[in-house]
Amino acid sequence: MKNKMQVFYDNMCTSCQQKFKKVVSAVKKNILKDLDDLELFKCNIDKNHDIDEDNGVIPVAFIFCKHDSYAFFWKEDLYNGDGSPKLNMVNNVITLSQATIERIKEKSTNQQQLAVIKKEKTELIASKLINENSNSLKNHFGRQMLIMNRQHLLHMSKIKKLILSLGLGFILIIGVVAGTLGWYFTRIENKIAGSQSSDPNWRIDLAEVLTKRNLGPIPDNREETILNAAVAQNNNLKKDDLYLKNIKASKASVFVKSSSNIYLHNSSVEVNYLPELITLATDVKKVNFPKTVTSGTSEELLDIVKGSIENADLVTSNVKIENFNKIGDDVLQVDLTVIENSKIYLNSDVLKLYFSQSNRKLLSEVLTDVNLEDILNKKEDTIINKIGEKNPEVNLKAIEVEKGTILNSSAFIQVSTKYNEDYILDTDPIQVNYRVFNKDIGTVISSIPTTDSTEFNDATSGNGILYLDSIKKILVGTNTGLYLLNSDGTFKSKINDEMGDDNSIKAIGKLNDNTILVSTGRQTVWHLHSDGSVINQEKIQNSYTITSFLQLEDGTILAGGYNGAIYQLNKDGKVIATVQENLGVVISSLVKLSNNTILAGGWKNSIGGRIFQLTMAGKIIKKVGDFKNGIYSIIELKDETILATSMQTNYQLNDDGTVKEQVEAFRKSAFGTVQLPNGDFFMLSVEASVYKLRTE
Repeated sequence: MKNKMQVFYDNMCTSCQQKFKKVVSAVKKNILKDLDDLELFKCNIDKNHDIDEDNGVIPVAFIFCKHDSYAFFWKEDLYNGDGSPKLNMVNNVITLSQATIERIKEKSTNQQQLAVIKKEKTELIASKLINENSNSLKNHFGRQMLIMNRQHLLHMSKIKKLILSLGLGFILIIGVVAGTLGWYFTRIENKIAGSQSSDPNWRIDLAEVLTKRNLGPIPDNREETILNAAVAQNNNLKKDDLYLKNIKASKASVFVKSSSNIYLHNSSVEVNYLPELITLATDVKKVNFPKTVTSGTSEELLDIVKGSIENADLVTSNVKIENFNKIGDDVLQVDLTVIENSKIYLNSDVLKLYFSQSNRKLLSEVLTDVNLEDILNKKEDTIINKIGEKNPEVNLKAIEVEKGTILNSSAFIQVSTKYNEDYILDTDPIQVNYRVFNKDIGTVISSIPTTDSTEFNDATSGNGILYLDSIKKILVGTNTGLYLLNSDGTFKSKINDEMGDDNSIKAIGKLNDNTILVSTGRQTVWHLHSDGSVINQEKIQNSYTITSFLQLEDGTILAGGYNGAIYQLNKDGKVIATVQENLGVVISSLVKLSNNTILAGGWKNSIGGRIFQLTMAGKIIKKVGDFKNGIYSIIELKDETILATSMQTNYQLNDDGTVKEQVEAFRKSAFGTVQLPNGDFFMLSVEASVYKLRTE
């Protein structure tokens, strides 16, 4: 009986077999380990799978394939001391988070690490790093795959130790080379044609997750039915991110919406099915009949429909025409319906048909590309102009956005009521999909001079920036106290506060009554008026350093701690309850979004950054993101762009806190951001410098 690796190898495509050989060849050159130390599993990548569920296990090599993906592990990494597995294994298949796959490149500088191998045209680079050894694989595969006792590695002879020490330098070189290869492969990105930026490398090719494409018998071939069948047979497939084109009687093409944060935007697959009934649109491709008639019997009109070459498959004995309606003076609209108990068409289906003596078209005949990709903002003009780019035949003067339909990722387009020379009025609006993304938002316009104040220049670190509506000034916190800036960001004055030398600011927060909470490095919280004077002439001494504040509309005050906890405070800044224990990072930012989602962002040098969703009470709902570097501030701008700042990189977020796109950032980390009522956008850097940022 063939062993597991041999079975996997035999079922791989030719390209993946070549990648497999490279991994085997690399293992055989590893002085510390051999093939007996290696385990191979099929691997599913689940974006919703938390990295903590992977228990720190990282593959040594990974092969991406459109059919099945494979992960290689060292046995000592995969099993506990008692022999039990650290990961859940079902039928030789494991599931890993996308974050774990991304971490392969971080571990790849270790001398035991191999590479992440993508199914791309990288033969030239790979061949320079790892030589193939096909003959050796054929001659020794079975012998090398046997399970052997590895205790000899723990009791190596003095001779082997000597050989190992002499070869250590060579091993380190190989580790660096393998690390370079791993980094290279994991950084390959698919480009979106015509969009502003590339697909980020955390997105998944749709072909990798929609693998069961023969959907079998289904009730009908409506889009909703087909997508539901695809979701039922492909675990974790996200239906809302997908749409169909070219729907036929037994097959359709599945595409990714521009708004998707999960799948590569330019990926698609074809699915097959066996519907019991089909829609009228399957056989009736042409529904507008210009320069024909504006009246006639059902039979006469049905002859016109059937006479079109696009509608040659229509079974007229199973349909009828009814509900005659006049649109203006020159258009006749009728309904094509299905006879009772039809064995061909979906019985409840209705298709609108149009007849006229003019040459006016339906908007759907020219607005055919509804996936608009990236747009800079959700303004109506922006959406209309993007439609023109994607659909050059559309007369933009003759269309408009249906009132009240502009959403974060879609809008409905209709024929303009003010201009109807080209298109037929009173037709159904068309939904277009898009992703709002402007890569320039948050980039630096200019630094703000603060040389008017020697005191401000003495500050070497900044923590917190906010706008005081009552006095129309900007307040910043530094390691030398609090400062007021004018609304253009220039220096105004140092607040003559009563905090004395307890002035190393760690966080500032504005309350609903326009008073201020200020946290310091001595674990104190001061409640101040906007002029800096202390309320009640006292400070609150807590047992923890507060690093962020957020007051909700109902008056609840939440605070994030340096120790990673979430607290509830009274109005004076005293901790009255710990509502969430340690989240593992310094909670540097708390923000409530316009959709009532509360996000907490934080940092820790040893693990990077994290973003969490919280309840209104401050308890964790779920972790929504892991980041290489810390998250220092999160802000939602007036145009609903959500920006999280990090080190040398910022992230635009979706309204659930997940990453929409990685964007350019200033070289200095932003430890605070604020947008003024006039739209101006400022950041306070870790070095206590103020910068004005772009908002468009």
